[in-house]
Amino acid sequence: MPLLYILAIVVIVIILILLGIIAANYKKSGPQAALIVYGSGLGSKGVNKDSQGNRLKVVRGSGTFVLPIFQNARYLSLQSAAIDIKTEKVLSKDKIPVTVEATAMIKVGSTLQDIATAAEKFLSKRDEQRDAMADQVLRGHLRAIVGTMTVSELIEDRNKFSAEVQGQAGTDLSKMGLSIVSFVINDIRDDQNYIKALGAKEVARVQQEAAIAVANADKETRIQKAAADQDAPKS
Repeated sequence: MPLLYILAIVVIVIILILLGIIAANYKKSGPQAALIVYGSGLGSKGVNKDSQGNRLKVVRGSGTFVLPIFQNARYLSLQSAAIDIKTEKVLSKDKIPVTVEATAMIKVGSTLQDIATAAEKFLSKRDEQRDAMADQVLRGHLRAIVGTMTVSELIEDRNKFSAEVQGQAGTDLSKMGLSIVSFVINDIRDDQNYIKALGAKEVARVQQEAAIAVANADKETRIQKAAADQDAPKS
């Protein structure tokens, strides 16, 4: 077998091996996940460096070659997650124990810093563990804010209640690289029928105001009729 023929085969084999290595180590990232690359030789594009000098490369919507031996890569989910939150018998500002149920939508933030921070916190954890940590933060702030509002305020201004929780909890969650997409209060109730009594009182007030309005209108009608009768020509 000619030497050139052998060399050609060797070159082809080497090329095929190199192509195989490249194909096996070229990683792509879709819209619902970020590829986190760590190790040496990360370059500068998409690289975040924390206060301790740790470096991570974040790849979104594209691909990158992960250098064997020197680098490793894992995927971090960027999908939103719904968390059902329930706090039971929390004392309101007027000392009424209330139970609050809410739903929060959370996700990893969109900035490079957010994704890198979330990767440091959750890359080695399951999504359920991440959601459990977020749930603790949200429930803690929910309980704290209930204690600063009366039951009437909680019932009558749910938007303010929700915004307070979202604002305060969002600050702590951002330290984990997470953001709150939405926060909705689903239910507020108590075991002492205090809220039911408030509702009944409000219904009674509305009914009373309606009755007064009807009486005033009837009185005005009688006055106008009497005035009209007085001004009418007598036969």
